[in-house]
Amino acid sequence: MLEFWYSERCNRQLKLIIIIAVCIVIYIASTVAKLGPIFVGISLAIGMLMHVLREFRLKLAPENPYAEGFRALTMAIPIVAVISLIGYLPKTGEIWETIALGLQCLGFVAIGLFIVSIYNKRAKRFED
Repeated sequence: MLEFWYSERCNRQLKLIIIIAVCIVIYIASTVAKLGPIFVGISLAIGMLMHVLREFRLKLAPENPYAEGFRALTMAIPIVAVISLIGYLPKTGEIWETIALGLQCLGFVAIGLFIVSIYNKRAKRFED
C-alpha cells in the first residue's frame, strides 16, 4: 500500500480522496471515543517516521550489504510502533470504544505520512 502511495498511479486527485476518507473515518471514530492528544502526537510522529525511513532506504545502493536488512527494518519498525501504541491505549469497558481509538491511531499515522510525503513532493515556488 505504501508503494502505491508513492507511485505515479496515485495522482493528486486520488491522494485528496484518500486523505478526505481518512479524515472522515477519524471523525466518525471520534464520535464514539476521543483519542488523547499524546496519542495523536505519537501517531503523527510514527507516520512521519515511516516516510523518513523510506527516504533513507531509497538512498542506500542496492548492492550495499545492509540494504536488505534495512529494508526489513524499515517495514518492521512502524508496525511494531503502531502495535505498541495501540497496546497502550486506555482500557475502556466497551469493545467499540477500543476499536474507535485504534482506528483513530491508524488514521493519524496515515495523516502523518500524508503530510510529509505530499510536502516532500510539492512543486517549488521559487528558484534559489
